[in-house]
Amino acid sequence: MAGTKPAALTAIAGLLLTGLQMVTSAPVIAASPAPGAARVQPAPAGEWVAGDLHVHTTYSHDSYGGPDDDNTEVDQAYTAGHSVEQAFRLADERDLDFLTISDHNDVRSQTDKGFGRFGVIGVRAYENSLRGHAQMLGADHIHDNGDSAASDVRRIASKLRADGGVFGVNHPAEASGFPHELDWSYGYQVVPDVVEAWNVMTLWQPPLPAANNNDDNVRYWEGWLDRGKRVAAVGGSDSHWASTSAVQGPGQPTTWVYVTDHSEAGILEGLRQGRTSIAAQPPALSGVRVFLEADGDQDGVWESMVGDTVPAGSALRVRVEGGAGTLVRLVATGGRQAGEAVPVTGERFTHDFAVNDDATWVRAEVFREDAADVRQLCDPLVGDRTSYCRNRIAREAMTSAIYLGNTVPPP
Repeated sequence: MAGTKPAALTAIAGLLLTGLQMVTSAPVIAASPAPGAARVQPAPAGEWVAGDLHVHTTYSHDSYGGPDDDNTEVDQAYTAGHSVEQAFRLADERDLDFLTISDHNDVRSQTDKGFGRFGVIGVRAYENSLRGHAQMLGADHIHDNGDSAASDVRRIASKLRADGGVFGVNHPAEASGFPHELDWSYGYQVVPDVVEAWNVMTLWQPPLPAANNNDDNVRYWEGWLDRGKRVAAVGGSDSHWASTSAVQGPGQPTTWVYVTDHSEAGILEGLRQGRTSIAAQPPALSGVRVFLEADGDQDGVWESMVGDTVPAGSALRVRVEGGAGTLVRLVATGGRQAGEAVPVTGERFTHDFAVNDDATWVRAEVFREDAADVRQLCDPLVGDRTSYCRNRIAREAMTSAIYLGNTVPPP
């Protein structure tokens, strides 16, 4: 768990329920490239689905389920959590399409009568306590961790993938000393399929009420992209307790996955392909949406999306829905910002842009500008050991990456 504290969450809850009505949208699919244009593989026909990839229930050791709870004592009653059925009910009320129950080293949720209720797709998983927390998406049993050495983790990841699953790293960074202060102590020794770049809300930072640092989570994820690895960014509420579910319940944040099949298998495949984006709020709470697209063959059709590789020099654009009054910025290789942040001036906003020729990837994010100079106010009080002491922590949405190169792999 990311170390949230109910009192602190309640104090900032009113800041989080913002945004305008979300409208689901998918990229246009090209019929064929223009004559003489470089071949570009279009994204497959599909749809965006919304969900939460990191939710705990009372099967977890740090979520109390009443007198019959077999792994949480009554002296921890303040951690009272949700049953599996209650978690799925909340997901349905927030218009989520899927929900991942990721209890700590426990898969009992998968046989619970509440799993997959209310028309919400249940994605099987558990959170694996190693030297840091791994997300075992698609796992239907507990794997043997051995000595939890890096070689053991690589073996576990390979076995999970062979079973059709997806291996992720949850909340990899803690405090504010990246790269030296990693909760995921393996660093870059084990290649994941996804990184939880957004855990809980970005307004919650170390030292309170959250223990992990979302800025450093993003930097860790970008480190994989700079190393040439195709790793998707995902988000998770890390929801544990009923007392904080209003501001840290299912879908806060929401992971959107582009799928060609409306099923658990389809969601896992979308994650493998890197077709993801993240929103601060679920659809029912008007989460802002952001889309990153490319026209690689220069025919005027935006056929490519996150997870795709397009030729260097491709036309690029970002679209924002429901984010009037926010700002959008583009980030490329090395974490460098591509141009100035651009104001989002309408409910449906589009911005065309370019990146340097040496860029190998690009991503987009939407945020709200802070109302004051946070650093000037914050540094004298708590110092620089927290990312509260900077501006632009009110992130509303972000995408995974589009990859840039001179050739496109065959389909």
